[in-house]
Amino acid sequence: MKTFRRLTGGVLLACAAFAVCAAQPAPPAPGYTIAQIFAEPGLTGYHPEQLEWSPDGRSLTYLLRSGADGLADLYIVDIASGKRTLLLSATQLAGAAAPPSSIKNQREQERITRYGVAAYHWSPKSDAIFYLSNDQIYLYNLTSHETTQITREPGAKRNPQMSPDEQWVSYVTDGDVHYVAVQGGPVHSVASHQAEVLNGELNWVYTEELDLRSAYTWSPDSRYIAFLQSDERPVHSFPLINYVDQQPSVYEQKYPDAGMPNPIVRLGVRDVQTGKTVWMAMAGTPDTYLARFGWLPQGDRVYGEVLNRDQTRLQLLTADPQSGQARVLVTQTDPDWIDVRDAPHFLKSGGFVWSSQQDGWRHLYLYGDDGRQARLLTPGDYNVLKLEGVNEQHGELYFSRYTHGPLNTELYRVSLRGGEPRAVTTEPGTHDINMAPDAHHYLDSFSNVLTPPSLTLVSLENSRRTLIQASAKLPYRFQKPRFFTIMAADGRTPIYARLTLPPDFDAGKKYPVIMYQYGGPDVGPIVRDAWGGTNFLFDQLLAQQGFVLFATDNRAATYFSHRDQALVKLHLGKLALADQLAAVNWLKRQAWVDAVRIGIWGWSYGGYMTAYALTHAPGVWRAGIAVAPVTQWQDYDSIYTERYMSTPQANPEGYAESSDVAAAKNLADPLLLVAGTGDDNVHWQNTIQFIQALIEAGKPYQLLIYPNKTHGISGPAARTHLFTAMENFWQQQLK
Repeated sequence: MKTFRRLTGGVLLACAAFAVCAAQPAPPAPGYTIAQIFAEPGLTGYHPEQLEWSPDGRSLTYLLRSGADGLADLYIVDIASGKRTLLLSATQLAGAAAPPSSIKNQREQERITRYGVAAYHWSPKSDAIFYLSNDQIYLYNLTSHETTQITREPGAKRNPQMSPDEQWVSYVTDGDVHYVAVQGGPVHSVASHQAEVLNGELNWVYTEELDLRSAYTWSPDSRYIAFLQSDERPVHSFPLINYVDQQPSVYEQKYPDAGMPNPIVRLGVRDVQTGKTVWMAMAGTPDTYLARFGWLPQGDRVYGEVLNRDQTRLQLLTADPQSGQARVLVTQTDPDWIDVRDAPHFLKSGGFVWSSQQDGWRHLYLYGDDGRQARLLTPGDYNVLKLEGVNEQHGELYFSRYTHGPLNTELYRVSLRGGEPRAVTTEPGTHDINMAPDAHHYLDSFSNVLTPPSLTLVSLENSRRTLIQASAKLPYRFQKPRFFTIMAADGRTPIYARLTLPPDFDAGKKYPVIMYQYGGPDVGPIVRDAWGGTNFLFDQLLAQQGFVLFATDNRAATYFSHRDQALVKLHLGKLALADQLAAVNWLKRQAWVDAVRIGIWGWSYGGYMTAYALTHAPGVWRAGIAVAPVTQWQDYDSIYTERYMSTPQANPEGYAESSDVAAAKNLADPLLLVAGTGDDNVHWQNTIQFIQALIEAGKPYQLLIYPNKTHGISGPAARTHLFTAMENFWQQQLK
């Protein structure tokens, strides 16, 4: 444990822990500006994007941008030799991989970046690449090196797919799945079109909160298309208004608030041969979610994961695509909530692997064809982050998990027959894994807190390593953050923290502190030994100006057990604030901290927690910045909010206690509010309602508005403006 140390009782002595007892010589200034941090391609340059394995596992492709315009070329890597070749130039792709910043529609820009929308796809037989360009689908043959235009119908298209036999191409347009023969012919759709009824397209809340990326898929034998139909007619419309143009325009978003009607989602199967659509006997009611779906390997049955609205019961069902009749394979229950993270991995040899939190930790279990649980595959007091791959030939599966608390992310392997999991990666830091379909190779995107990501191709057969892209070498001397633990509010649970000191730190002086936090339940920790990107670079600038940077998680972060996370049930904000108060009290006990100059900030849930901290514990912090905050939970979406809070109708006291708006009258410290008017995740209605409550209470506030910007407030100009304003705010309030 060379990058952090545990602290007994949560007490830290500056000389012992930091080895700094006197003034230290200051290193050179970073040598970059806020504008340079956010300018494209950034200080670390362009990185490989949208890495895709060929279905046969023999090739790897990725996009790499270059030049001032940021256009991308498509490269291919032969796995056997490690040789890289330019496959398609940016000119040949004809705009298919334009930089997201070039997309004027902010919601479409965020959809592509936030949800990882692919610019190209492999054909099922690994013999071609197909992609969308100028609203048409093109096919590039890897043998003949010829490009063919497949579609000619006008209109925007999304989510192109190819049938496994490569006879059909499908896509989503105008809320319906269309499919056409590769050789040409009439265009078909999976269901008759109805206003506000989507076929093969998802309501926003399914993509955001259930992490579902595609709403249709071909059967292995190419006979059927399984698709989700989402009836949005019961769902409330929220207007997002564009005031930038001379004539304002309105986008009506179908957004289900907590306690309000949800989209009604059901699973249909289209028989491509007969043109008949059959509806499966699962979900399809106002109080169920169809969280995952797909095909069994033989293609004779379709499966679905059905979650009740209370999110306390999850059923895995399979159905006959011809009759629609379904049967239950597995039922999971939990008195608090079930967080759907994955789909079952069905084995060609029979049975399947699926995750469950039944023992208090998220683990992988092996099931038989009949749904009976055979064995626990990943025992221990930790959460499995992801099933990375299965090698049935060798009888092994691979998964990722945190080690050393949340600091490291490592790849592990374990036998399907059981046994002790073994680490595959060993270098301390963060290993983000992208495994080949045959689980013979994997891509390792490795970073640590001082090192930008490198990308390496690794063989699981002989451990051969092929460097795809080295880590960017930055000509700056950074302050190395310290990792350690402090005690949570319960006095017995260690929570991880990160501390960055000024370069000329002197333990005999007093320093202002900026606390960063998120606080939301069941999400990835913010304290990790991983490259922090633009936030890290901004922190380094603030450290050069004499600020101490501090961050900590709380007991609801993903590296804690489900029992710990469930402490937030029905009362969001309360537990996170208690742990942040424990953290700020720890800071105030340090001799080198100026106890009256501590600020707090966060984004999204972290923005909510900033406003919550300043209104529920006034006077503890000197000032705060809340970016894109929820301010009362009845304004946020149904799936996320009800998972932790139930509905406003069933839990009115909890909603009132967790509200920033209701407590606005308590604000006693300077607060900077930040919102994008195009935010379709946390509507800036939240900020407006909070401001109204502040006005009624006679409380001052500061506000930054970013026209048409979505939840990420993206783009070089907006980010430079925002972080410059944040820097100025901290200088004014804490210096």
